[in-house]
Amino acid sequence: MNITVIYGSPRKNGCSHTAARLFLSAMEGCGDISVTEFYLPADLPEFCHGCMRCVLDGEAACPHAQYTLPILQAMLAADALVFTTPVFVMAESGSIKNFLDHYAHLFIVHRAREEMFGKKAFVLCTTLGAGTKHARKTIKTSLRFWGVNRVYSAGFALQQVDWANMKPARRQKIERKLQAHGAKFYQETASKKRHKPYLFLRFLVFFLRRMVPTYQDDMLDKQYWVEKGWLKKSPFA
Repeated sequence: MNITVIYGSPRKNGCSHTAARLFLSAMEGCGDISVTEFYLPADLPEFCHGCMRCVLDGEAACPHAQYTLPILQAMLAADALVFTTPVFVMAESGSIKNFLDHYAHLFIVHRAREEMFGKKAFVLCTTLGAGTKHARKTIKTSLRFWGVNRVYSAGFALQQVDWANMKPARRQKIERKLQAHGAKFYQETASKKRHKPYLFLRFLVFFLRRMVPTYQDDMLDKQYWVEKGWLKKSPFA
């Protein structure tokens, strides 16, 4: 099983990284997994310019394609995706937001990739006090618009800056939850079960099949939808 992990913080001794390692360890306990890891911002050090080149001219036209394309290929080849982020000022890390901005072209309204439609993802978030719900929501929203089949998540308020300084009872409780989440996510991924697409995606595709034909013929998004045959059938059929 191939897992691609996106770390929203460069701190390899931080709480988000520790949580991810426990989660992945639980997956490893269920069967063989191969993990490809990307650390932000090191593996995507440039800020998205908002130039829209990825949308208008294709993802290879992104001025940061040397960074974005290898990550994209790893995500497409993976059986499942894992995203992590600490909470910074009640939201996801800036590195994670910048990462998501670079992949606007993957939204179903543009050129969603069919490889995503059967894929599962998990979003892990840690914080000192509060904010995990908002931070996870941002990532989950993008993944759902990518067409990822199911997006799961968990957030943990640690009440300590360092993992080791947590009260033993609280640390053990969180570690048990991470182990349970990891084992369950492994089983869900291994099942290869393809759930029905999210309801909002089905409604969105319904409207897009009427909207995309009105685009100019030279628009890349329209050409993509025509090539895929999505104007006549659902992308998820």
